[in-house]
Amino acid sequence: MKEVSVFELLIRNLGRFAAGSGVVALLVWLTWVMLDVQHMQSGFTLPQSSY
Repeated sequence: MKEVSVFELLIRNLGRFAAGSGVVALLVWLTWVMLDVQHMQSGFTLPQSSY
């Protein structure tokens, strides 16, 4: 077993937390976009004033 410093342990836990929260944020964003698509029927395009 290698000696692990407190700083390294903190960095690893921060990285794990950042990865987890990133996945959760991506899922929430995808859900939001899918609900928005159902309402708008415009897909990923920006709102257009003329069709």
